[in-house]
Amino acid sequence: MQTFLELTAKYVYEKYKENISELCIILPSRRASFFFKNALAQAAPEPIWSPEVSGMEDFITRLAKTDVLEPINLQLELYDLMREQDPTLDFDQFVTWGGTLLDDFSRIDQNLVDTSKLFEYLSEAKALERWDPKHLGTELSPTMKKYFSLWDNIEKTYHNLKKRLLENKQAYTGMAFRKVAEGIEGIAKDPGCAQYIFIGLNALTNSEEKIIRTLLKHNKAEVLFDSDDFYMDEGTPNRAGSFLRKYKSTWKLEEWRWQQNLLLTDEKEINVIGVANASMQGKLAGQLLQEIRQQDKHAQVAIILPDETLLLPVLHSIPDEVPNYNVTMGLSFKGTPLYNLIDLLFDVHLTGVTQLQESGYKVYQYHHLTVTKLLTHPFIRRYELYLSEQPEQEKHHGFIQRVLDLIVQDNRVLITANDLLKMGGHQPLFETLFTSWRDCDDIIASLYKLIDLLREVYSHQPNTIETEYLYIFYTIVKRLDTIFDCREQKISVRSFRKFLNELIGSQRLPFSGEPISDVQIMGMLETRALDFENLIILSVNENTLPAPKRHESLMPYDVLKQFGLPTYAETEGAMAYNFYRLLQRAKRVNLLYVLPSDTYGSGEKSRFILQLQNDLAFRNPGIKFRDLTAAVEQQQTRKYDEDIVIQKDSQTQEQLRKELQRGLYPSHLNMYINCSLQYYFSRIAKIREMDEVEEQLGADQFGTIVHQVLEDFFRPFEQNGQPIEQQHVRLMLAQLSDKVESEFRKVTRGATPERGMNYLLYKVAVQVLEKYLESLLESKDELPLYVLRLEEQLEATLQVRVGDELIPVKVAGKADRIDLKGNELRVIDYKTGKVERAQVTVKPDDVALHFTTDPKYDKARQLWLYQYILQRNLQQAPQNILRNARHVSPQSIVAKSGILSFRNLDAGVLSANFPFEDDFIPVSEGLFSKFVNRLLDPEEPFRKTKDLEVCQYCPYRGICAR
Repeated sequence: MQTFLELTAKYVYEKYKENISELCIILPSRRASFFFKNALAQAAPEPIWSPEVSGMEDFITRLAKTDVLEPINLQLELYDLMREQDPTLDFDQFVTWGGTLLDDFSRIDQNLVDTSKLFEYLSEAKALERWDPKHLGTELSPTMKKYFSLWDNIEKTYHNLKKRLLENKQAYTGMAFRKVAEGIEGIAKDPGCAQYIFIGLNALTNSEEKIIRTLLKHNKAEVLFDSDDFYMDEGTPNRAGSFLRKYKSTWKLEEWRWQQNLLLTDEKEINVIGVANASMQGKLAGQLLQEIRQQDKHAQVAIILPDETLLLPVLHSIPDEVPNYNVTMGLSFKGTPLYNLIDLLFDVHLTGVTQLQESGYKVYQYHHLTVTKLLTHPFIRRYELYLSEQPEQEKHHGFIQRVLDLIVQDNRVLITANDLLKMGGHQPLFETLFTSWRDCDDIIASLYKLIDLLREVYSHQPNTIETEYLYIFYTIVKRLDTIFDCREQKISVRSFRKFLNELIGSQRLPFSGEPISDVQIMGMLETRALDFENLIILSVNENTLPAPKRHESLMPYDVLKQFGLPTYAETEGAMAYNFYRLLQRAKRVNLLYVLPSDTYGSGEKSRFILQLQNDLAFRNPGIKFRDLTAAVEQQQTRKYDEDIVIQKDSQTQEQLRKELQRGLYPSHLNMYINCSLQYYFSRIAKIREMDEVEEQLGADQFGTIVHQVLEDFFRPFEQNGQPIEQQHVRLMLAQLSDKVESEFRKVTRGATPERGMNYLLYKVAVQVLEKYLESLLESKDELPLYVLRLEEQLEATLQVRVGDELIPVKVAGKADRIDLKGNELRVIDYKTGKVERAQVTVKPDDVALHFTTDPKYDKARQLWLYQYILQRNLQQAPQNILRNARHVSPQSIVAKSGILSFRNLDAGVLSANFPFEDDFIPVSEGLFSKFVNRLLDPEEPFRKTKDLEVCQYCPYRGICAR
């Protein structure tokens, strides 16, 4: 296969070999320039002096004889000039559109737009005329006035910026192009280059077009195009030839070099392969490369990545049989762990809040989530490990984990910088990460310190890629430090982050490799003017290839069209040309795309694939077109048993017996009945849930607050033995709001009740307690109320026969309240959820069969156990229960249990009337004995429930895959 550059190199050598060193050869890119030099060396049979070969942008910059400034320097210069027009212009707002405006200026100059006409067209009169002529002469709204005054300022700034840059012999890219285009007549007469040869260009700007046509007019240039009949035919709708067709018809060249008919005549194999997800493309690309190299170990292969984020998956998939390959695109610094660390650091400083403290001072506080993410980053964890290896740093061993544990333990939703520094023992890393930033000087100082601290860690591990990351990041910070060093305008944290991201976005980690290797991995733009026999192109999806339609300009679309400025239509045309030109000389083409699905990275098949399938392949019988779908080959299959079964072996039974001796609580009993596997995880395996910081009050914390408020109100009456009367309840109502707020702050610590969902929950807590206290006042028989016990554990032990032995089982429960109303002794359990009477009613027929097996009786079982323990305590030691009820005879007392549902207060205390009240204790012990035997039965293993409602809030549902 003869490539386009080999064809042009041979032509140039044969035509200009007498004065070849005096030529100036211009190609689309530096990559194409390198390949051309190699092709020219191959074309020349003897050594020659190389002509001057360069990419278009380098060529223009050299001719302009000016320094092209970096975008950040230009933005700062632009801001200063715009402030002269509008002193109130906010810098943080400016940086959101300043870069786009500079791009607009560059495009205006590259396309030689008459700026006086352009800005006149953007004036208010012309704009209103375009929008609606009826508005001419009418008063403009304040918003419209602001919009048009902005464009007036922009016009003045455009001219002032160019003037200032020219004085300093500086320019932005478009300005350099315009300068060369306007002075091209003089350049054409310069004897410096005997002849300018432009090779493989397409989608020229007006300035480039003027430069080339002027040189052609003076017989100082030759243009060599690469085109094909398929997209050059008159009347074809294919956008790939839109630019070249225009040049061919308007330039009136003596001869059009070259137009071939390769796409419609050459034999090609085109495989379109759909894959399930984006990352799978890298794996498939590696397999296709291996297949091609097995057939021909010297085959030329290009893996093209329109989406640069797939570079790492591709590199990891290159087979070992391909030791030499060249990566031309570089790895984006944004894909590195160090960038992720810096991004998290900015998140910490930008997502905090300023809170007014009780002292009256405002304190800046960081959010726990961003702090935790930052402190668990691998680079920070590696620093902690490094310190742990230093004996002299013993006081800081494990200091990061201690801080993380403290944040969870104290539920610190928001943490001040000072608190973090204290928690970290003022360790230098914490001083670097969490000292508050006021301006860019603080940021730069922190970044330098962070680089030094991490360099200390990784310098002990030579040849690590982390040191490369740190060096590149150091150069980025150094550039920003130089740019911002002498500026009076202080850059905010948010604006600094934008500038930093701009520099990082343009930064690439270079790869070393053989530039002319047979295997090339490159981006789409780098393929310009290059040819390969074998192509593997990834991400051939809409919105990737071609790119999505974006309007990246401050100017309206109609202005762009009116003045010949590029829109997304021109961008698509240029991309279409790059795609079809790649296919011209290729023999084997693999186009990979992600199949439509609901997963990340999926998309629609590119229109380029549809054009190949329905047009090119239809017209060229030599094309073997295949539409395939990649399937994952399962090497080994493992059978997954949905059920989890744990047998009760002797060791497990021993643990169960110990658990019964420690105490079987109502919650444990219900847990086993609801799901025996949950009971195993919780009580036998002792798997604990991870503690987390709770920003929003959880249901358990809400219940804790309600319990605690009532306990605080009732505790004095439990201690002095006096009954609660109406006047006491009224006093409680008066103190209620402050009491709830106080308990709220104790329980939640970091989560405050002043805002958000917590504020609503605080109001709900006040409301439900207020309603309960008011119900006490209105009730005829609840007062006077004697409170005998609060938050006290009750227990009773009974002997249960299991087989041939008696096992002591302790039945226990923590009573929220034990009170006396008349002669009715009640153990009361508070429920913040809704409980109805039906849930505590037991059908007589269900007692034997379902009472200790059916999950629906969970509330009734809880009351049953409380009532059993209460009655046993009354039998054995009534004086312990009735210490505040000396006025009542123990024989006259009726022991009951009940639930007080705060969401169903109208129902009062819900007591369970068991059908076996007459023989309550013996029947209860029989039921309990039956349950214990079931619990210890080795034939009944632990297994997960089939009731998915039970799994909804289970902390172990992840283990069960539910």
